[in-house]
Amino acid sequence: MEIKKQYRPEIEGLRVVAALLVAIYHIWMMRVSGGVDVFFVVSGFLITTSLVSKYARDGYIRFTTFVLGLLKRLLPNALLVLLFVTVAGYFILPEVRHFDTMKEIVAALFYYENWQLAFIGTDYLEQTNEKSPVQHFWAMSIQGQFYVIWFGVISLVILLHRKLKRNFNKLFLLVLIALFAGSFAFSIYLTNVDQPWAYFDTRTRVWEFAVGGLLMLAIFKIRLPGLVSGIVGWTGLMALISTGLLLDVEGSFPGYVALWPVMAAVLVMVAGQNPSRFGVEKFLGSKPMVALGGLSYGLYLWHWPLLSFYYVLAGTKEVGVVHGIMIILLSLGLSYLSTTFVERPINRRITGGNFTLRAFRPILAMAGALLVAVAAWYSISQYQSISTANLAEDPDYPGVMVNAEEFDKESFTEKDPIPAMSEVKEDKEISFTNGCQQTSEEAEVELCEYGVTENLDHIVAVVGGSKSTHWTSPVKKFAEEENIKVLNVTKSGCRFSLDEVEAEDCNEWNENVADALADADVDLVVTLADIGWPKETEVPEGFIEQFERLKERDIEVLAIRDTPYFGEDIPECISAKGADHPDCAVNTDYVYPSPSPWEKLENPPENVHYVDYHEYYCDEDKCRPVVGNIIGYYDHDHMTQTFAESFTPLLRKDIMKVLESE
Repeated sequence: MEIKKQYRPEIEGLRVVAALLVAIYHIWMMRVSGGVDVFFVVSGFLITTSLVSKYARDGYIRFTTFVLGLLKRLLPNALLVLLFVTVAGYFILPEVRHFDTMKEIVAALFYYENWQLAFIGTDYLEQTNEKSPVQHFWAMSIQGQFYVIWFGVISLVILLHRKLKRNFNKLFLLVLIALFAGSFAFSIYLTNVDQPWAYFDTRTRVWEFAVGGLLMLAIFKIRLPGLVSGIVGWTGLMALISTGLLLDVEGSFPGYVALWPVMAAVLVMVAGQNPSRFGVEKFLGSKPMVALGGLSYGLYLWHWPLLSFYYVLAGTKEVGVVHGIMIILLSLGLSYLSTTFVERPINRRITGGNFTLRAFRPILAMAGALLVAVAAWYSISQYQSISTANLAEDPDYPGVMVNAEEFDKESFTEKDPIPAMSEVKEDKEISFTNGCQQTSEEAEVELCEYGVTENLDHIVAVVGGSKSTHWTSPVKKFAEEENIKVLNVTKSGCRFSLDEVEAEDCNEWNENVADALADADVDLVVTLADIGWPKETEVPEGFIEQFERLKERDIEVLAIRDTPYFGEDIPECISAKGADHPDCAVNTDYVYPSPSPWEKLENPPENVHYVDYHEYYCDEDKCRPVVGNIIGYYDHDHMTQTFAESFTPLLRKDIMKVLESE
């Protein structure tokens, strides 16, 4: 087992090119650059070289020594950036983003940020998302997870090598090929099925690290003439730089399209192994590029928080040329300072095998300080929060009932709205978070039960997509008093409609849901009557078809006119501009034209009872984000639970009217 461990200066240059591409594409284009994929290939190459050469030299590899060696290199800069984000985030970020940012800081510290983002459904490429200042730690998390996985993989190969008495390199090659094939196939599959999730899934990225391992086994055997090597190297660099410009990065990463930046990195590294007079390695391995390469890790860590805070402070989602260059230069400057005065002194303290508790004290102190800072931030936010549970029933917080005829408007005074800004994003019907609302890929109809389950009088089902789900809360509020079982039968992104959509799981779910409701002996279905987008001026035919199916099964329908879609994320808009700002409202006649789509129907289904509540939360001119001292929405269009529950008297009256008339 012959391993040639050698210093490769062109890799330092390749790293800084990758980091600069990430920063440039983030700042000015908000597109995938391919730079992170290069990091993964290089990491696979270097860590494989390190572990295998250590085994060849010593005859063993130790997990504790391996992991502690990594942590001393990775944590100093990372902890400093996380401390900076924690302190600056408290003062700079809108209050509505505090809790999410704190959760992601902890996720970044413990290397599971990629899964945190996957589970909350973040689309890395969606420009309308308000991104966390530590969101870029998803790549560091995958890399940290990979190191542990790779130690296990190489340990397995060592075990097989000893037990089977087979050639180590050949065994390792077979394992790497299997990992590459399995991960690459899974990456293509998951990217097609659920691209935002695939972007953060560790399993879709293992093949990129495996390419680095395969390159380590093969690179010393590749011989290229000088001219060919020069062409190969420069082709690789140009291909890498052009990744985000030439490819459909928004919809296809990290599937087969990621082969482009991965193979670009491979070409550059192969050329570096075969130096030529005018080869790319001369540029990448030059002293300035090597020096900048030493700052590439810090550049990656610093640029994103600075960009995130810039967006907030400047009140914009775009960065000009001058300000963008300043962000990059400031990131490089901070990287130099943190590398010179934090990382290197700590690394000098932890030399060789000096992996003692005493040696790691600076890192432990920084980690402890970070956890204390996050805990303090959390405590302050909790202390400052208004208790929604205590105020939701308060007459000073009537919500939509402020516009009811019987409400005494003269006694109403405006107060700080609830939920508190630190809580509003989480103030949603529990069906969104407990698994009752089915996610994409799930086609089987699931029925979650609330309210009375025995000796009941009626069964009411809330059916449809996420904009139906928030109506479950007010129905549950009076279910026990009216002896009603409540069923939540909802699926994310899937309206109660027989119109064909791209998602086959949604089509299948809609084909089966009427029978499932009939089997459950449902008396009344609560769902949407239309789609609240201004361009949707008619009730979709698929809605009518579903209502007719329910009619055939003797099920009544309460069809509610859809709630409005706003141009901005409501909590973000209120935090940044105030609830009275015009940008936080939408024109009533724009989202609620008259007559309504339902009123235009000539022969509406006889089993449908249509209700329109929009006059309770919109005046003649505007639909506003705060009504009756309650914030109405936790994003662009979904109601907060507190706001939805203020509809309880209206919904109770209309539901009971239908049920009692049967």
